Amino acid sequence: MNLSLSLFTATAALLVGTTAAQNGAQCLYNHHFTDGTFIIDQNGSSYKLCDDIVFCPHNIDDIQTASDEQIAEAFDPIAQGNPKYNNNEYALGFFAAIAVQADDVSLSLNGHSISQCAEHALMQRFFAVIELASAPFIPGAGPHNFVSNKFTPAKNFYLNGPGVVGLSSHHGIHGNENVNIRITGVTFKDFEVGAVSLNNVKGLEIKNCDIPNNRQDIPVLGSFSAALKIRPYLKRLKEINPGYSMTLGGTVKSVQDVYNTLVGHIANVYKDVMEQGEINDRTHPDEFKLYNNPHRVIDGPCYVFLVHGKGPAVGGFGFAQATDASALSSNVAILNNKAQNIRCFTNEVLASVSEGRVQNDARGAILQFYNSLEEAYIGMDGSSGKYTGNANLDAQIMVGKALNQGLLGDNVLQTNVNTVSLPLIAWAEGSNTSFTPNFRCNGDSMHHVVKGSVMMRVEGSHGVNIQGNTIDNVEILSKGPVELCVDYHKGASFVDMSDRMLADLRGISLAAVTAYDNALTSGNDASTITHNTITNFKSQSAHLIAGIDIQGVTQGINIENNYVNLNATVGDVSGDKWIGMRIRQSAEAILVKKNNNFVQGEVKESRRKLPEYHPRPGGELEWPNNGCPYGH
Repeated sequence: MNLSLSLFTATAALLVGTTAAQNGAQCLYNHHFTDGTFIIDQNGSSYKLCDDIVFCPHNIDDIQTASDEQIAEAFDPIAQGNPKYNNNEYALGFFAAIAVQADDVSLSLNGHSISQCAEHALMQRFFAVIELASAPFIPGAGPHNFVSNKFTPAKNFYLNGPGVVGLSSHHGIHGNENVNIRITGVTFKDFEVGAVSLNNVKGLEIKNCDIPNNRQDIPVLGSFSAALKIRPYLKRLKEINPGYSMTLGGTVKSVQDVYNTLVGHIANVYKDVMEQGEINDRTHPDEFKLYNNPHRVIDGPCYVFLVHGKGPAVGGFGFAQATDASALSSNVAILNNKAQNIRCFTNEVLASVSEGRVQNDARGAILQFYNSLEEAYIGMDGSSGKYTGNANLDAQIMVGKALNQGLLGDNVLQTNVNTVSLPLIAWAEGSNTSFTPNFRCNGDSMHHVVKGSVMMRVEGSHGVNIQGNTIDNVEILSKGPVELCVDYHKGASFVDMSDRMLADLRGISLAAVTAYDNALTSGNDASTITHNTITNFKSQSAHLIAGIDIQGVTQGINIENNYVNLNATVGDVSGDKWIGMRIRQSAEAILVKKNNNFVQGEVKESRRKLPEYHPRPGGELEWPNNGCPYGH
């Protein structure tokens, strides 16, 4: 196996520097995080945890006696007004406990842990314990312009254990555009979306890490995040136009009415969850109906490790590599890690389409008119088709109307992703009786493409080594799809356009991955999947449960000495959902040695040429760099 010399050289230099600096590393204590994110912006700096860090910044002395509004904005860095945190980068809250925006940085967990507090995990639904950049998105991606002056990614970063990267409402570690990242001997647990997620990384090694479980006590759905993020827009509207009102569901409601209802819902959820661990369905039935998470695990696709090309991984599985090599991850090694006890479910959120556009609010959250879990309409009468509303929808539509009237918008409250249409607004007001929500399926609460769950997902990359890992005891709780679709998400790969993978489960997935040397297709410079063990998968409603899945235009992969037994009671049965390894029709030069043991068998699809209408690699994507597809 030949990793590039540059990766080895950079890693060796980083290790030497880390060893030399260990005794002189700066200690990090809880007081370093009192104000919010600890920003590392000095090249060549070295840190170690000298305390079990619990990230919990807020500006309330006694949150038990705080007002509803104080609770709703307790963790908002913009409301707190600390000049250290720029309005663009931190407009959606404290997105990380540590933000590394420098080169040649080392961090030792030093036997300690670092995690979110339960309060912050509830109120900040987008978060990484460690963000390897100055902002969570590259310029031009995401639901907001997150970059003020310059996007600064971490390069030559080393994180070592022993120690724990713990509770996180999204990721343990997240980053974009990084170079030479090494993560060794770390325990990741209680993350909601993924342990490590890196986009367009040049040189990555994740080695000897332990993942005993993801988070399995999540009290809320993505709809609660939508409530949190639309609140500042309502607050701004009532400040600049306190007399603003509109008819919603047959009742004239002022902006103050809608705001009070929304922040009341947020505060009630907060108090219930902090006191009882869940929303009280007896005392707060409306909040329970809107926000309760019945499965207590993340309500979207989940991962252990995710490596992707340029931009966020919110579209479908990658099909073909970009022609621009700078947009590809490279030299990726995932070695000798153990992941187990992972549970997830995907909540398909049917997106209403009006005037050809998905209806989402100013922060990109879908306006939800149907609960696919309960198979019931919400915010509208399914029989009459009339708008009835709820705290979220009233807020989203009132803000949408104000935006259409030009009444909102400044450097903090960016509005470019709002798509709430005039026909939908008129319907909510009762003046457009002909409007009927038409649903686009196969998306989640932010209209990211539903892809099921993948434990180790690598795509848009060249030079990959996945070796010696164990994946055990994974369960997906998703139900099957509902049948109210007019069409399907436009961002899926063309081979998956109407394939709704809600409950599908994959152990290792490669898509649009090639050998270390693109001129070679197999042999010593091939990418490899070797000596991995994948066992005990469960997903009742899945169409596909695959141990190893090779997708898209993937070339030059050696697969050897893997053991896959997804279900001890199931053998190699043709045509069932259990597949030990699958090679899809566009992959080529895939060498599968006979020393693999795929108990549930192998499937190799027949090769076929790309259709003429399929966009070529690097061309005519629906949105550039997989930026969030709001309004498409």
